[in-house]
Amino acid sequence: MEQKTERFIKKVENAFASEKVRITEFEMLIREWRQLISIRCYEDDDARQIHRNLNHLKFTVQWHSKRWCSEKSEDLKEFLETMIRYIDVELQSLRLKSSVEKRTTDIKGTSHNTMSWTATKRDLIELISALHSAKCINSGNVKLQRLVELFESIFEINLEYYHPEQNRMAVRTSIENRGLRAYFLSDLVNSFNAKIQNLK
Repeated sequence: MEQKTERFIKKVENAFASEKVRITEFEMLIREWRQLISIRCYEDDDARQIHRNLNHLKFTVQWHSKRWCSEKSEDLKEFLETMIRYIDVELQSLRLKSSVEKRTTDIKGTSHNTMSWTATKRDLIELISALHSAKCINSGNVKLQRLVELFESIFEINLEYYHPEQNRMAVRTSIENRGLRAYFLSDLVNSFNAKIQNLK
């Protein structure tokens, strides 16, 4: 994984070697950086290990930043700082998640929640994504990450891999060539229709 990080930072350096980086290229690099973080840092469900991975990645970028910044463009310096700030946001989210988990645990250390999600994590991510896309919560004025954290708290489940999972959903094979890539939601519709039919 270290090599992937090195390659990405080299790619950033090459991109900013040109006279001007277009906004589309900037956004593409940020998306690639976000995906790299998802793969690089969230391989383990252990929060402490994720925290260590994020900090290690941050130190790597900081090292390159100090090594290059005396002789590189201001735009490259700003992008490297953006990469570091993105990691800081991930670290802050991790701390908030830990804080929420502590508040939902009683003095004895047992959870107040008696419900658990028994379908797959992929199914839950699909459901959350659908609710977010349809603006069902707060009229859409809520970030997807906040919804993920909410459902993680409700069901005491770890959905740290939701970014790459969404990417996989985007390239799914459609159901029966009808352009439907919502596998879980389609199953929900079928189950609901079957139940309603039985009530007649």
